Amino acid sequence: MDRRRFFDEQAPAWDRIPPPQEASLRRVVELAGVAAGHRVLDVGAGTGVLGPLLLAAAGEEGQVVAFDISRGMIAQAAAKLSAGNLLLVQADVHRLPFPEGAFDRVICNAAFPHFGDRRGALGEMARVLGPGGVLVISHPIGRAAVNARHREAGGAVGEDRVPPPEVMEGLLREAGLVEIAVVDEPEFYLARARRP
Repeated sequence: MDRRRFFDEQAPAWDRIPPPQEASLRRVVELAGVAAGHRVLDVGAGTGVLGPLLLAAAGEEGQVVAFDISRGMIAQAAAKLSAGNLLLVQADVHRLPFPEGAFDRVICNAAFPHFGDRRGALGEMARVLGPGGVLVISHPIGRAAVNARHREAGGAVGEDRVPPPEVMEGLLREAGLVEIAVVDEPEFYLARARRP
């Protein structure tokens, strides 16, 4: 089963999985430096867990674009998120339908292990960042917990892993990003980098 179909099938029950603590999600948004007026891309948004926090941080003058490869996940997000400055899109991270430099912040929360071509995905995320823009890859339950959850789930996601810090740093550097920092705590993982 491919990942798109897997997530389409999982979407109706996805929100029954206990979400990360709100404090961890807030930490993601804070470390990303989302501020009023920012244009924010929520990569692999799923059912929109970060949506309310991103919308609050970007304010009415900002914009949040949330996308996911799964039509089912986007439908779930649409059922619970509504704002004039929110756009929900079904898209593939390997071929983003946005112009170069379109966003101030790109946040990929709890989705990175599922990308078939990580280098290509990071290249696309870096491409749509404006100069000085920040990219964040996060897993607010921690790398070991994510990897164990995927291993136990098996199937389409059984081999999807969050990379260790040194691997993530190398991938971000290859994507042309700078000021790379990785937080790898037992219950929180976040990689942050900036487009020159």
